[in-house]
Amino acid sequence: MAASELAIDDLLQHWRSDDREAHDALMRAVYPMMRAMAQRELGAGHGRLTIRATELAHEAYLRLLEQRGEFQDRTHLLAITARVIRRVLIDLVRERQAQKRGSEFEMVALDPDADHLHPRVKDALDLLSLDTALTTLAERDAIAAQVVELRYFSGLTNEEVADVLGIGVATVVRHWQFGRAYLHRRLT
Repeated sequence: MAASELAIDDLLQHWRSDDREAHDALMRAVYPMMRAMAQRELGAGHGRLTIRATELAHEAYLRLLEQRGEFQDRTHLLAITARVIRRVLIDLVRERQAQKRGSEFEMVALDPDADHLHPRVKDALDLLSLDTALTTLAERDAIAAQVVELRYFSGLTNEEVADVLGIGVATVVRHWQFGRAYLHRRLT
């Protein structure tokens, strides 16, 4: 285990016991990883959602604060962070769709350079379709859904996923292959 991973695990333990300095140090250590996950998620074909990686990471951080005692270690924190980031995006898309139902208004950028920030309907539907497909996969094979979520959204390695889920690496690989194939069939 790398020194930074040990440091994060140690900071998590101190944070659980209400150490404010540990919380601040933990966020400085973890925030770049959170932002990278948010950037990866926004760049994963979801197009022009009206949220930036920094805002997505901040929203995920606020939601993670409510779960302070639940993190076992660094990889568990990253796994939960990936799930929270995905939930924030899904909530955003659903909120935007609810606002647009029955509306004839078109979003117009006041800043001409910000035009790339507005969502396209296809992108919103793709994200909702992915969420629906993942939910269906979880009903059929919960482990495969977790593996896909951890690999795709968190960017964890097979070894890290195996550690988080308490299963072997070969099992992770099998579930990853099945999950990807299942989602590919559902989304194409």
